[in-house]
Amino acid sequence: MSTTDTIVLLSPEPWGKMLLSKMHYAMELVRRGNRVFFVNPPGEWKGAGLAGIREELEGGKLLIVDCKTVPGFLFLRHKLYFLFKVLNARYIRAIRRLAGGHVDQVWCFNPNVIVDLRPFRADRSILFLYDLYGGKHVWKAAETADALVTISRVILDRYQDAAARKLLMQHGLGHSFADRAEARMAAGEFKAVGGDRIKVGYIGNLLRVGMNTSVAMRIIAAHPEMEFHFWGPASMKDNNVSSRDGVILPELASFIEFLQQQPHVILHGVAGQQQLAEELPAMDLFLFLYSPSKELNGASNAHKLLEYLSTGKTVVSTHVSNYAGTDLLVMSGPDGEDELPELFDATIKDLVRHNSADRQRIRMGFALDNVYPRQVDRILEFVAGGQPT
Repeated sequence: MSTTDTIVLLSPEPWGKMLLSKMHYAMELVRRGNRVFFVNPPGEWKGAGLAGIREELEGGKLLIVDCKTVPGFLFLRHKLYFLFKVLNARYIRAIRRLAGGHVDQVWCFNPNVIVDLRPFRADRSILFLYDLYGGKHVWKAAETADALVTISRVILDRYQDAAARKLLMQHGLGHSFADRAEARMAAGEFKAVGGDRIKVGYIGNLLRVGMNTSVAMRIIAAHPEMEFHFWGPASMKDNNVSSRDGVILPELASFIEFLQQQPHVILHGVAGQQQLAEELPAMDLFLFLYSPSKELNGASNAHKLLEYLSTGKTVVSTHVSNYAGTDLLVMSGPDGEDELPELFDATIKDLVRHNSADRQRIRMGFALDNVYPRQVDRILEFVAGGQPT
């Protein structure tokens, strides 16, 4: 790849304070000298045309693009697909115009909006399926891409018959976490327990559907002697990862109210990557609480798990199919999420062994093998026709 490529990255979540994989990939591509147009989902653009540049970052190398919502968008996609294809081409024409008329690469994380990548006329087009989207339009998007990349075996199995070449890989680890992990490994910083009071951490959107809140409340209520730290949005403020309709499900509203009432729970709110990388190593272990039966992707993988593992500390988790067969997480069985409180208690009793220096090194080494520069290398090597290492 040249150092001056123009890359369009289509995201289902808008650029904001919480950096998801799409944002990390955009930043890594910019670090390599490329010009990246990060296209937010339709919703915010009020200017002329279907799309416009909201702001320029990284010295003008990273351009955040807002798009206009078109009335009847979903109706067109589901009922009048031929007209939706016309709208698809109009969106692409507007984006190409912003990019100066030529696009070298398209990285599409949003097949719900852009269902045909061919009008970009890009040298390379990659469809990223990080969520288990349904609908024939996703299949049609896969037919127009050079490659399909996913981080979930569940998703890969669903789209196994799609024509595009397929790559199953892990999520990526941001440089803030990688730098901190490398420094701790070099210093031999592998303390099993940090203090008299055990600290338990959780990162994520507390408004996300699919979290097993009942199990979380059982664990928290049973351990007033511990501290439970939550990083992530508990409201719509500074929340770029929840639906914009502002509706909070009653179950989640009750869970957040419960957390706010517990004296041993600390809600840190939304935090940047550097802050998280500095604060997470103070935790003694982490929780992963997605429900395999309710979460969108069957709880088959999650970005936060690599960030947990980069600290070296133990992760007590509901079943995560992408980690099955490894010793990286302390997991419940596929149908055993309600047994997680008992698994948590057993892990706490043996925490010194679980957090031994050897086990911490293994977890940190795994995380460091999946830093974003390596993931970008793997993707580009695969798209070029090779097999990533």
